Amino acid sequence: MSTSNPHSPLKNLLAFRLFLVTLLLGALILFEFIWPHESTDSVPVPLYSFIILTYLLNILYIVSLPKIVRIEKFIQQQLLIDATLIAGLLYLTGGFYSIFFPLFYFIILGGTIYLERQHTIALLFYCTFLYLLLIFAHIYNPLQSFLPLPELVSSNRKVISQIFFNLTPFYLTAFILRFIAKERLDTRKRLQEATQNLKESKDLNKHIIASIDSGLITTNRELMINSINLAGSNILGLNKDKIFNLDLQRVIPNLQPGKIRQGRHRQEISYQTPDNKHLVLGFSFAPLMKSQHHNIGWILIFQDLTELKKIEHRLQEARKMAAIGRLSAGIAHEIRNPLASISGSIELLAQDLLFEDETQQRLLQIVLKESTRLNHLISDFLGFSRLEGKEQTDTNIISLLKDMVFLFRSQCPDIDFNEDYHAEKFIIKANPEQLEQIFWNLIQNSLEAMSSQGEITITSSVENGIDTVSDKPYKKELPEITITICDNGPGIKEEVAEEIFEPFFTTKTSGTGLGLYIAFQLTQINNGIINLENRKDIPAGTCAHVCFPRTPQDNQSQP
Repeated sequence: MSTSNPHSPLKNLLAFRLFLVTLLLGALILFEFIWPHESTDSVPVPLYSFIILTYLLNILYIVSLPKIVRIEKFIQQQLLIDATLIAGLLYLTGGFYSIFFPLFYFIILGGTIYLERQHTIALLFYCTFLYLLLIFAHIYNPLQSFLPLPELVSSNRKVISQIFFNLTPFYLTAFILRFIAKERLDTRKRLQEATQNLKESKDLNKHIIASIDSGLITTNRELMINSINLAGSNILGLNKDKIFNLDLQRVIPNLQPGKIRQGRHRQEISYQTPDNKHLVLGFSFAPLMKSQHHNIGWILIFQDLTELKKIEHRLQEARKMAAIGRLSAGIAHEIRNPLASISGSIELLAQDLLFEDETQQRLLQIVLKESTRLNHLISDFLGFSRLEGKEQTDTNIISLLKDMVFLFRSQCPDIDFNEDYHAEKFIIKANPEQLEQIFWNLIQNSLEAMSSQGEITITSSVENGIDTVSDKPYKKELPEITITICDNGPGIKEEVAEEIFEPFFTTKTSGTGLGLYIAFQLTQINNGIINLENRKDIPAGTCAHVCFPRTPQDNQSQP
């Protein structure tokens, strides 16, 4: 028989045996106390010896218990010994006339509970053999002088009749007990199988719930939390043990319980984790039914939609920018042609006409200046509409920067341009025209931030890259070059730092807000990253960091 503790049957037998023997001892002492014999010689010493022997055997069993390996065999041996001891008790208490014959029923009961069918039958026959042996001892008793047995005074017919009426209930009881034990074992086996299946089903459900990456919360009808899976506690950033039996709205404040009770199946809310991380969570609800018409609570399944919402936002922005780009390109082309005619005409007028009136001369210069500015705006719109990947070639970025700074230095004599490059050459894979536009926009942005005077420092470095997420330097296996363009302008205000690369965003009184956006997009197109931050070495100013990976076949002379 399978039990949770293999030694339990032995312990049960030991306890029951001690109980019976102690009961026998107590009855014997009580009997002697109530009806004492006149002579101490008549005290049933053999019976006391039998009780002491039984106690000693139990002590031996208890000592041997930890060493027992084959439990069923040891139980069978004990029951055989117990049957022998009961036969001895019957011998000491009158043999055929003893009142202790029913003790054999306990032997059969133990066999049917703990032993296999064939062992129980063998035990049954052994008890029968011992009983018949006792009857034979009345006829021929070699120990008659020490332990006498009474003679069989009844007739043979009465003796046989008594044997029949003793053994028939004995065998019938054994059969009934065996049948009951078999049914009990079958029931226990089915129960164990059902329990095992239920356990496996529960374990499977736990594994399924633990394995899904969506959060799952169950509540009662009052929306008190009953359970939450691991994914759910990780998304919320909460310990699942601490939120047990708490009100749902207390744990997730922006969730609207009224909509859940009204049967609305979905909600999207904003959620702030304990570490101040902002998330967008999508919830779906379903009633938790105990039966078809008995709602005992609610099931909430939720996902972290933060990244999905960002992707959707970027996709919407891309579609919007594509539409605006197409519109911008069309408008720019339509405006540029008449603008070129106007600008050319004004320049010819300025050359051929002599304006004695200073006001007229000033107005003419304003028209030329505004025409030039309008042409720059159109160029920005056209550049915005043409943000696409072009053929990339091995380009010496240091040489490209030197040429560009030379042009700016000649155009802006009041600005100090400082250059500090780590080497004369660094080859990257990029489109030269788009590189020029990136750095042109960044330097132009610095010039506009400093008004008429200031200082611009352009450096290069191959030690570090810049992580645009954490603004911290990092290193890669393939060396990178970082171009840094710093000015001493007013710097970037903290409240607009996150929007600095958004299209059409500008803090200037004029301009389209496309310069930094175009620089950002072209940097990504050419496998680079860009980051703007306020200078730390002086009270004000901005530094733009642009990082590109080195081409593997770069010159061996590079540091």
